[in-house]
Amino acid sequence: MILWFSTAVLFAISIVALLLPLLRRENEVEEDQEMMVYRDQLAEVSRDLDRGLLNDQTAGEMRTEIERRLKKLKPISERQDKLEERQKPQISVIIGLILFIPIASYGIYAGIGSPDKEDLPFASRQIGAKGTSSAREKGIISEQPELNNLAENLANKMKNRPKSLDGWMLLGRTYMTLERWDDAAKAFSRAYTLSPAGPDVAASYAEALYMVNGTKFTDQSKTILQAALKANERDPKSLFYWGLALSQQNKHKAALQNWVNLMTISNADAPWMPTLRRRINQSVEVSGINLTQIKPTLKPSKQASQKLQALSRPDNVPGPTREDVEAAGKMSEEDRMAFIRSMVERLADRLKDEPNDIQGWRRLARAYEVLGETEKAKTAQARVRKIEGRQN
Repeated sequence: MILWFSTAVLFAISIVALLLPLLRRENEVEEDQEMMVYRDQLAEVSRDLDRGLLNDQTAGEMRTEIERRLKKLKPISERQDKLEERQKPQISVIIGLILFIPIASYGIYAGIGSPDKEDLPFASRQIGAKGTSSAREKGIISEQPELNNLAENLANKMKNRPKSLDGWMLLGRTYMTLERWDDAAKAFSRAYTLSPAGPDVAASYAEALYMVNGTKFTDQSKTILQAALKANERDPKSLFYWGLALSQQNKHKAALQNWVNLMTISNADAPWMPTLRRRINQSVEVSGINLTQIKPTLKPSKQASQKLQALSRPDNVPGPTREDVEAAGKMSEEDRMAFIRSMVERLADRLKDEPNDIQGWRRLARAYEVLGETEKAKTAQARVRKIEGRQN
């Protein structure tokens, strides 16, 4: 309510600022402008006569001419009628602006600002698409003609290489970037025919079909996703879209199970995590399901487990018992990272009381490196060098 009220106020201010110049009564200026000029001329003649700059004859002739011109002025009413004629187009401009601005604003908002607008395709958030992300940052992909030419060239090459799985996948991804959903679906269909169980093939095909059908899942796309998960239950894209398909059927518990599994196997900085969390929150809000009751059925990713093991070694972070490590292995990715950070924070707090513990600072530096916190790692390493300098 506050948002719409604020928007209305801003709209009113904008309209007033735009229309004030159009609404000014020009007659207040034009009505008296010529008359004022002639009256000033008459007054000037009188002043020049008084100062001796004009003789009586010349002054009289000048007055006669000025008065003649004054008499030629049309009545104010006639000039006002003409002014109103000129202002009629301005009235239409005013009405046009009042109608156009809110309609155009709503159109822009509906197109790019609405919270109900569908997310970008999952492919555009893939970790493996680092080159694509870099290209986007540099504005290369915004050059649609160049990318379209690239797609057409690749499509022509595929006529002579119909058995190239990588070629069809690359062509499909290019079409997805261009939002040419139909063409992307056709390219991924060729790849799916060649290798139904190939990495990312089935999920990409299902994603393209989802976009082709107006972000709705058909029986075909559902079948493809189910087959993909049967072949690889840890495929991120398949987990995400199968969860989305289930949520569209109001099967929120099953959808949340897929998404919790995806969150468990994903790194905390995975590019799809913000969208995944938002989808989870939406499903929880709609269904009223307690998310803590949804336990992951998949084990954490190998990378996350290695990170946990690295931080759990005695030479890195003191404190966790074997039971702690086993308990951490059953946690979600977010809970696990919170657990790891709590151990690191305990070490950092202890070093505040024991600032000369060089081994402790070394362990803290290594822990920060594992967590990817390079600045804190550098600070800890600097402390190590400082202590070493004093000892020497």
